[in-house]
Amino acid sequence: MKTIRFLFSLMLICFVTSCTKDFLQDETPLTSDNTNDELKCKPQQLKIAVISDIHFMAPSLLRNGAANGEAFQTYLNYDPKLIEFSDPIFRKVISQLKRDRPDIVLIPGDLTKDGEKVSHESVARILQQLLECGTKVYVIPGNHDINNPEAVAYNGDISHPTPIIQARDFPKIYAQFGYRNALSRDANSLSYISQPYHGLWILAIDDCEYYDNTNIALVPGKIKPETMAWILGKLREASQKNITVLGMMHHGIMEHFTGQEKVDPGYITDDWQSQAEKLMNAGLKVMFTGHYHANDITMLGSEETNILYDIETGSLVTPPSPYRMITLSGKAMDITTNKVTSINRPMPGGMSFTDYSKAFLTAHMDGYFKYVFTSPAYGLDEATAAYLAPYFRDGWMAHYAGDEIPPADLMEIYLSLGEELGGAYYSIWTDLAPADNQLHIDLN
Repeated sequence: MKTIRFLFSLMLICFVTSCTKDFLQDETPLTSDNTNDELKCKPQQLKIAVISDIHFMAPSLLRNGAANGEAFQTYLNYDPKLIEFSDPIFRKVISQLKRDRPDIVLIPGDLTKDGEKVSHESVARILQQLLECGTKVYVIPGNHDINNPEAVAYNGDISHPTPIIQARDFPKIYAQFGYRNALSRDANSLSYISQPYHGLWILAIDDCEYYDNTNIALVPGKIKPETMAWILGKLREASQKNITVLGMMHHGIMEHFTGQEKVDPGYITDDWQSQAEKLMNAGLKVMFTGHYHANDITMLGSEETNILYDIETGSLVTPPSPYRMITLSGKAMDITTNKVTSINRPMPGGMSFTDYSKAFLTAHMDGYFKYVFTSPAYGLDEATAAYLAPYFRDGWMAHYAGDEIPPADLMEIYLSLGEELGGAYYSIWTDLAPADNQLHIDLN
């Protein structure tokens, strides 16, 4: 989530010429997602699950009481996530999916906390359980997953660097989850197309900027021009062959609340208006995204023209820990939302998982906003900061859950906060159409 961390702070983003050397070795496309005798026609009813922003941290990276140590707690103060419980949360969802037996699982990025090699290897092993049940799994990297200089292990009160992966490693570790049998690979990124069934393509777009990471992991994303050219060519081919295409990428392809790009930069792909229109006009109807940790759906276009839906799925380590279950019947898509309500791990104080999760996020976000408002950027006194923090905390937590209902005194609070703070507060409560947690979509 490095979400609200960047809300009110200034951030320098360096955009340099794209480097493709890590991708060239994998540019040769393969023939199908299965051998020809295994590739089946798309079932009349297809069940798809979407889980995003797992942020899995291998338990071995927390040693000697490090979960309560100074270094790890400092990390949580700046980036509040249920990282300590990422392993049992992820395993609980996998257990539920093994029972539900979806045909396909999509994971649009941020599989790991910070790209630790041991975390990636653990995720791949756990996902193997779904393959053994006959479920096809497709992944794409997020901004945390590759070449991440912030990857550390924690030991007591201290942290130290831990091995990470590079772009060339990702398709090797996740070879069975989209890469090995890709129908086509982009030579300039880790994007690919897989064909789980005749008549259906998964378009996995890598828009992360890990190749420019130096001392920090860059949060923003952009689709390289060469990658977009490859995408549009494939969409034209799909249109000619009457193939249904489901897209997924890490960053949002459009704003999820009014002014998101200005209020909280770095969470929508660069030049999103132009990129979204290109994809929409090329016939893409659905893009599954993550990154912002909110369970939110928004759309571009109209029934009179074309429509592109950005179906953002919240993070497993950010309450309410949602994941999507989708039924695709012909050209009709029905979306529902499930939530993790318990895990196989005792919670502090004997609390339930849901109660602890809410209390955790509430306390950490209150602390974060107090820090922000008393910083030199705003210079508010502690009493004023403490008064403002709950307003912003409630807004962001409502947005994470989706289908937010603005408070009755929204306008009154907006006016009292002034143009800058009031505008940010009002924006987060602006829930753009359509509905977020349950939705029927006509893909015709």
